[in-house]
Amino acid sequence: MSRKKAGKPRRGRAERDGAVFLKFDNAGDARVRLEGITQREYARVRELARVGGIHDPLVMKFIRAFARQVGHDLDGCSDPWTDVQTIECLRWLGFVPEGEWTALDDLELAGLTGGSDGR
Repeated sequence: MSRKKAGKPRRGRAERDGAVFLKFDNAGDARVRLEGITQREYARVRELARVGGIHDPLVMKFIRAFARQVGHDLDGCSDPWTDVQTIECLRWLGFVPEGEWTALDDLELAGLTGGSDGR
C-alpha cells in the first residue's frame, strides 16, 4: 500500500531524527558520528549555545557523546567538567559565530567578574 493510501505523511528531512555527523574543516573529509544524539537534539544544543543555555542537561549529553567518539571519558576524569570548558567546547565546535559577541561571552564575562561559580 502506498503512503498516500495508508494516510502516512512523508516526513521531511528536518523532521527526521537521524544520525548526526560533525565535519571538521581542518581535517579534510573527516567526519565524526555522534552516537546517541539525534538531529533534533543537535539543533537544540546549537540553539542553547546561541542563547547561553549551557546548564541544560542536553548540552552535557552532547558533550559526553562527542567526548566518547574521540576516545575521552569525561566521567573518568579526576577534575569535574567546568562551565569554562563547556563554553570553549561549544565555541571550538563552531556553535556560535566567530568574532561576534554572544551569550557565551556574557557567561564567560560573568565568571571572570564573579557573577558565576565557574562550575
